[in-house]
Amino acid sequence: MITLDQDLFFAEGSHRACYKHPSNSNLCIKICFSEKAKAQQRELSYYNHLSNRNIKWDLLTRFHGVVQTNMGAGYVFDLVTDDNYQPSKTLEYYLKESVPNGTVKALLRLKHYLLQHSIVTTTLRPNNIVCKKNNGMTEKAIIVDDIGNSEFFPISTYSPYFAKRKIGRKWRQFERLLNHQGLDISVDDV
Repeated sequence: MITLDQDLFFAEGSHRACYKHPSNSNLCIKICFSEKAKAQQRELSYYNHLSNRNIKWDLLTRFHGVVQTNMGAGYVFDLVTDDNYQPSKTLEYYLKESVPNGTVKALLRLKHYLLQHSIVTTTLRPNNIVCKKNNGMTEKAIIVDDIGNSEFFPISTYSPYFAKRKIGRKWRQFERLLNHQGLDISVDDV
């Protein structure tokens, strides 16, 4: 059993709290604090689907399995850190503060990555994307949450054509959200 405490805590989403793994600085453990079992199972199933497709995990945190902790079941993922070895902050954090240089390019690379690998997200929101910084600039925008397909018939999970359409639709909604918050990322040719 892995023991987690407040010293290891570094972030909290709407359904899970995130802790640094106590014995591996490259991993984090997410603990669910709300009853979203169906969504959790859908996400884990989709991670398994992506793993079977042998995608590159460059801009998406990899799922490493379930462990038992003193707080219940823990879901182990890659921990994204900046060049100072601290956990990377979300795009939402930077939208409230100051958006680092390189963020727009990193987001456009993320869009290309999603399309290239037909990776579907349940939502694209600033709180589900972290900005990995190097020398004060965003080096990568990495999705850390809300992966998977919530369609009743998840055809876009298995069809690259429908996946690209769905990704395009979700990305346009994401662009509108960011544009409303003052960050223009609308580039048609990427």
